Amino acid sequence: MTNCNRRSWSWRPSVSVVASMGEGYDPRLGQTVPMRIVLVVPGGVDPPGSQRVIPFIHHLIGDLSSHHDVKVIAVGHNTERGSWSLFNANVVNVPVGRHSKTDVARVVRQVSRIAGRGGRPDVIHGLWVNLPGFAASLAARRHRCVSVVSVCGGEYANHPDIGYGGGLRRGTLLMARAATRSATAVTAATTWMSQHVADRGGHVDEIIPLGADISIFRGTGQPHDANRLVHIGNINRVKDQALLMRAFRRVLDSHPDATLDVAGVDTLDGEIQSLAASLGIDQQVRFHGYLQPAQLAAILERATVHVLSSRHDAGPVSVLEAAACGVPTIGTRVGHVADFAAMAQPGAVVVADRRPEALAAAVVAVLTDEARRTALARKASAWAIAHDSHHTSRSFESLYRRLIANR
Repeated sequence: MTNCNRRSWSWRPSVSVVASMGEGYDPRLGQTVPMRIVLVVPGGVDPPGSQRVIPFIHHLIGDLSSHHDVKVIAVGHNTERGSWSLFNANVVNVPVGRHSKTDVARVVRQVSRIAGRGGRPDVIHGLWVNLPGFAASLAARRHRCVSVVSVCGGEYANHPDIGYGGGLRRGTLLMARAATRSATAVTAATTWMSQHVADRGGHVDEIIPLGADISIFRGTGQPHDANRLVHIGNINRVKDQALLMRAFRRVLDSHPDATLDVAGVDTLDGEIQSLAASLGIDQQVRFHGYLQPAQLAAILERATVHVLSSRHDAGPVSVLEAAACGVPTIGTRVGHVADFAAMAQPGAVVVADRRPEALAAAVVAVLTDEARRTALARKASAWAIAHDSHHTSRSFESLYRRLIANR
């Protein structure tokens, strides 16, 4: 175990004591020993209420910093240097620039230097295994401490037709491979994502879902509106809302009273809204733009089904937020949709292929079968509640302690 020159305690148990008394347990203090944790993230760390928030990162920082000494290094969150407090953690922003080789080298040096301020860390955790994970793994090597990297998105994806995925750029892919090779442990949010990484020559050691905040997303017991579809996700190529619009056009053929709520930031400058108008469905589709979590929960609580049309999605939290509100997901074979559909008692429905008629047929089948819809919702909800945002934090905390004890 590392000796971290802690501010408020001077004794730490040996590995053998930790193993016999429980991970991280200090028999003198009668409690677990706080860890010095460094999180390296790509951003999403503005104060609560901002659009520039990645919810699972917020939850993780909030939970861990309530018990541990947490430092957050945001790689490229802002274009200028800066630091601020978030919950009980200090956030330091490291600008990236144009992602040139010189920029990457500078970021790696700065992350390593900042990580060591105030004492050697116990663990450095990089979220996304491109630049944040690469910098985290190298910083951990320098400070001779445990490193964890989490594959959180499209680091290994390769979709040239829409210009999406780390696999399209040699430098980004090399960083991901280097990060996962050198880290003490690699995590992913879903079994589907773990297999995706393995298929591309990587590996994942542990599945840790990135859970929903069930204090906000929860069933109210109120009846769901009939034939009300909802889609959560920023409007972009990888979420493929064009497929969703064309599928919804077909849903309306048998369910003309159906509606579709779309919640997420529009990055395509109205392209999908124009498509909806050209398909003659713009009166049945409501584009809400960015919504605060409570606003999003209010829409989910009344929805019948959640529809996901993504080309790639590592561990879509939207599936878990919908599930926590008692709403099942129908969607493409990605992330939690694939995992839930593969359960002995399914908690989601995966479409056979990416044709609009296939997605529409799957939606209609669930809309017209209340018993099946209820069974899907019940299974998904139980799983999402058991694997909420606090479960995510506890799982990472447990992983950190096990890795430290085994060094």
